[in-house]
Amino acid sequence: MNRIFLKINILLLLLPVGGFLRAAIDADTVLQIPNPYADIEFVQVDESRDDSAAMYWRWQREIEEEEMEELWQIRESFAYTSFNPNVLHYRHPDDVIQDKDTVWITLLDSASVYTHPYKGRLTSPFGFRWGRMHYGTDVGLRTGDTIRAAFDGIVRIAQRNYSYGNIVILFHKNGLETYYAHMSQLLVQPNHVVKSGDPIGLGGNTGRSRGSHLHFEIRYLGAPIDAQHLIDFSEYCLKCEQFPLCKETLYGSSNSGARYHRIRQGETLSSIARKYRTSVNQIRILNNMKSTKIRAGATIRVR
Repeated sequence: MNRIFLKINILLLLLPVGGFLRAAIDADTVLQIPNPYADIEFVQVDESRDDSAAMYWRWQREIEEEEMEELWQIRESFAYTSFNPNVLHYRHPDDVIQDKDTVWITLLDSASVYTHPYKGRLTSPFGFRWGRMHYGTDVGLRTGDTIRAAFDGIVRIAQRNYSYGNIVILFHKNGLETYYAHMSQLLVQPNHVVKSGDPIGLGGNTGRSRGSHLHFEIRYLGAPIDAQHLIDFSEYCLKCEQFPLCKETLYGSSNSGARYHRIRQGETLSSIARKYRTSVNQIRILNNMKSTKIRAGATIRVR
């Protein structure tokens, strides 16, 4: 009896459900799920990559403008009142070094780095060469090799020159200028702000050049410095973080005690040595001369 009652109760419970299911199927009813995005109006958005790039470059220009303004102020403190593209060797109106003074300049600090312009073999050092003074350090390369900025700076000159070929001159905050000559192509323009390691040109053989190479110069207010005093060209690194400018390191300082002679037609090293009461060997050492051959019109150091 209990079993029959239990079966009847189960049937009564199932019948409404079964009836509902059948009614749903018979009426072809589909369960509707609410769409959470139903009230949102979708808008077609154009590709924003160009906008992002424009914002990035605008930000970069703002940074460069700030750095350029700072460099302008520094440049004026060194009497760089103009970036005249016709003046490659800017000369400071006053003596760079006074008597026996030493000026220390910072090459590296916590905010700066050094990049070797091109990691090639040194082919010709600073000094007297082929009857004339060679103010740079030559590094061998192939045409098209990338030349990089040694330090952070601003482009003072980027142009073609009869002697230097395609040349870039960078002015740096410490007063130094670096020269990169004989390039096949220039990658920067005057007043560009560059960072150490930035590409500034491609190596070449333009101007008065005898084969593809980089002619690299360092000058302080126009006075040339032997780059090997500062740079180890075999290890591609700086030799020091601070460098002393004095009569021993700054070529051509008017008050350094050094004396120079412009060679006239018919003169020899012997006649010049007698005139200045020195020796041929001493003149050759001062000018890094490998022979006694000289050329009229060239300037050599005699003391």
